[in-house]
Amino acid sequence: MSDLVEFDDLELLDGADLRSVFEQVPKPQVLDALFGTRPGMRRHLLTKLPQSSALELEAQINAHGPVSFESVHSAQRAVVDTLCRLSRSGQVAFDDPEDMVA
Repeated sequence: MSDLVEFDDLELLDGADLRSVFEQVPKPQVLDALFGTRPGMRRHLLTKLPQSSALELEAQINAHGPVSFESVHSAQRAVVDTLCRLSRSGQVAFDDPEDMVA
């Protein structure tokens, strides 16, 4: 796991890579992770997804009950861990800063 990668780094991914990451994380964790983001960032991420997926996620987020900070943090770490794993295996185009440290 890279401690240098943050959930906000998902904004750097294109739509196909973002979908690849989200597909590898259980949907409840994706919802918790998105629930805990700034509304502007959430909108930005959702615009990278197919409209039907984005609308479904947005509806589920809006219907989502309260989420603890710990749940949000854990879910966002799971997404970041998945991003790093997929990046290292070449399945998504993202340069993990940990891999660039000399």
